[in-house]
Amino acid sequence: MKIKYNNEMIAGSTFAVIAAIGWFLIPSQIETYEKSSINAKTFPAIALGGLFIFSCALFLQGLFLRPKKEVDLHSGIIKSEAFKKEIRSVIFILLLLAYAFVIGKIGFLIATSALVAAILIFYGARKWYYYAIAIATVFIVYFVFSVMLHVSLPTGGLI
Repeated sequence: MKIKYNNEMIAGSTFAVIAAIGWFLIPSQIETYEKSSINAKTFPAIALGGLFIFSCALFLQGLFLRPKKEVDLHSGIIKSEAFKKEIRSVIFILLLLAYAFVIGKIGFLIATSALVAAILIFYGARKWYYYAIAIATVFIVYFVFSVMLHVSLPTGGLI
């Protein structure tokens, strides 16, 4: 069996669906008591609207302008280099989803430091100062947002 596709079509359709779901979830997730036209729902609505428009444009670009890859689905596809590359992408997405689920439970500092270290390990970083710089950046971001700007970041149950 052969399938013709390209990455633009897949990414465009995926993010268009995510943007549409987010657009319809805004009223139930963000409560505002303000009567003005610009309120807490404005920025998420603009961001999701832009995401939807550009995702549709990306899908159309992939559909009409970009050459499509032809994939022959057979038993040897699992051993191919292209399949291994796709699996690495899926693992990276699962890593980000795991981060999204644990950040509320263990807090910003621990979850983000673990995510940064996991990403560096995933991509094979060997030098210790890569880890030091990345984790120091996490602490700097925490300090700037939490202490200086008084933005509440997830603390989780561990702190």
